[in-house]
Amino acid sequence: MQTVSIASVPTPVVASLPTNGRTATAVRRAAFRPACRRAQRQMVLRAVASEAESVSAAPAATPSKPPPGFVPVARPEDLPKGVRKEVRAEGKTVMLFWYRNQIYAIEARSPAEGAYSEGFIKAKFTQDFCIECPATGSLFSLKDGSIVSWYPNNPVLRALTPASLCRPLEIYPVHLGQDAISVDVSGSVAGASPTTRGGSDTSLENNNVYGLEPKTYVQGGAGATSGGNSGGSVASAATLTVTVLAVLGVVVGGSATFYYFFM
Repeated sequence: MQTVSIASVPTPVVASLPTNGRTATAVRRAAFRPACRRAQRQMVLRAVASEAESVSAAPAATPSKPPPGFVPVARPEDLPKGVRKEVRAEGKTVMLFWYRNQIYAIEARSPAEGAYSEGFIKAKFTQDFCIECPATGSLFSLKDGSIVSWYPNNPVLRALTPASLCRPLEIYPVHLGQDAISVDVSGSVAGASPTTRGGSDTSLENNNVYGLEPKTYVQGGAGATSGGNSGGSVASAATLTVTVLAVLGVVVGGSATFYYFFM
């Protein structure tokens, strides 16, 4: 039999470490961390490369045309979030605004208040898709225009004025294109809204107490005249007549007094 000699392999010298569990866990984590970081870098690089490929392959944006019946009323840059804008569409005053990352178009004035009013330009919104009527406090749904709450702060008027007498708030379809915001008011059943507001905000100084009256027709006149201008003409003529009569009265009365005491 042949004798096989086994060479002795020197045992590597390893620094003695404490044998507690925390040290062993730290050693394993230190050994795993470089590989984990390399894998994360590779994943990030692959995600960036795929995103760049998808962006380069995406077609160029083209301006979208509104469907038939929609009327362009404003540019997208004219309606930033948080801003309300009143526009005219087919003779109606429409208010545009953002709500929950969506553009809404509603009639500018509440169906529960008078025609010459501030309308919804400063009205409050609720968290459940409602807008509050500034005059009555009633709540209208932004989804379908229905009355959610009728005269919530005035039970007397709520009893005297039934909610059935008030029509729903009109909500108009909106199309947001690249070049314009368009609305469709063809399904409106309300009459044409007034072009002016009453109250103090009709003047530059916000102190005007008179409303700007629309044009009216005077019986026997030649055509349409402005209600404010005709009223101003009549008032001027009346003022002139009263002034002349007052002057004549002073002259006649003074002359009579002079003759009575001195003649």
